[in-house]
Amino acid sequence: MSAAKVKIELTRAKIAGLAGGFLLLLAAAVKGALLIDHAVHDHGADEHEGHDHGEPAEAAHGHGEHDHGEHGHGEHEEGEHEEGKIKLSSEALDNARLEILAAGPGQVAETVSLPGEVALNAEALAHVTPRVSGTAREVRKQLGDTVKKGDVLAILDSREFAELQRELLTAKERLELAEANFNREEALWKEKIAAEKEFLAAKQALAEAKIEHRSAAQKLQASSGAGSGAKGGAYALIAPMDGTIIEKHINVGEVLKDDTQTFVVADLSTIWVNVTVYAKDLARVRAGQTARVRAEGIEEPADGEITYVGPVVGEKTRSATARVVLKNPGAAWRPGLFVTADVAVDQVDAPVAVSYEGVQRVEGKDVVFVQEGDAFEARAIKPGRQGKAPGAPGAELVEVLDGIAAGERYVGKNSFILKAELGKSEAGHDHAH
Repeated sequence: MSAAKVKIELTRAKIAGLAGGFLLLLAAAVKGALLIDHAVHDHGADEHEGHDHGEPAEAAHGHGEHDHGEHGHGEHEEGEHEEGKIKLSSEALDNARLEILAAGPGQVAETVSLPGEVALNAEALAHVTPRVSGTAREVRKQLGDTVKKGDVLAILDSREFAELQRELLTAKERLELAEANFNREEALWKEKIAAEKEFLAAKQALAEAKIEHRSAAQKLQASSGAGSGAKGGAYALIAPMDGTIIEKHINVGEVLKDDTQTFVVADLSTIWVNVTVYAKDLARVRAGQTARVRAEGIEEPADGEITYVGPVVGEKTRSATARVVLKNPGAAWRPGLFVTADVAVDQVDAPVAVSYEGVQRVEGKDVVFVQEGDAFEARAIKPGRQGKAPGAPGAELVEVLDGIAAGERYVGKNSFILKAELGKSEAGHDHAH
């Protein structure tokens, strides 16, 4: 029994030893695996760092090429976004309807620039006064209203006018009685019933009644004006012409005298520009010459004609006044506005000239769009004199001193379309940067 027991105990000790050895081996194996895994991990990290320093650099380089491609520097020098050049598609060219002209010699007006001021046409101005005293009962028109000749502007109650109406009515009745008496006396005299003396007296009375009636009618007419439509002491203020009310000095209930200026009506279809002509230019400025009037804040200039040059030079200013008449200039040309008038005093032959419509203002420079193959270049020019030569056919011309040669083709009408396209391309270029 003891031998067997010892054998069993030894067997358990062996088992315990084997178990301990197994655990040691397992621990060693785990440690080795951890070392191997750490080495593999470090190697992967090195490869990853190599990837970050290599592959992303290539990616960044590729990104630079991509940005460069999107930015279009390669295309910018050869395509529609090339600096200062515009290239339109065939469809866009058809829609733009650009006028292609050739620069060349032409007659250009030599102009003198003179300061001036816009004024009302004094010959198309009417002051409305009542002619008789009265009280304003009704005011029908206001400042700024457009009126037609014969329109009623206001109604007045006037004792003076009522008295004139009464005198006319009395004279009319006397005339009717005198006519009836004359007809009766004439018939009796022809039948030799009445004496000739009575017939002649009736005839004289009729003549006096006619004179009295005519005088009363003329006084009433002078007070009321033609077509006043006044009745029963009511006096009507009538518009004497077509125009616009530019002044109003009347209100309901106001007592007015016969010389009170109630309305001012102006015909604004024509206005004057009073131009100052200096002594050095007086010999060159004369009636009949054309003038282009410019004003700050008004985009389009207005063309007119000099109709008057003052014969007297001012003692202080040493200048004379010339008058330019503008027809239908538009509401923007208000009296009192300071302007500059370019008066065409002579014409010259320019070696190189372009259409006025072809010149555009870009970045503070005068440019024309010169055709170069299938593209248009915005080329800066040095302009000289400009204007339409007196009596010369065609559009207004601009003399070119530098920037374009005779024979080169450029855009005339609708050149503003290319200016707009150039602005778009430059805006896109700046945005890309």
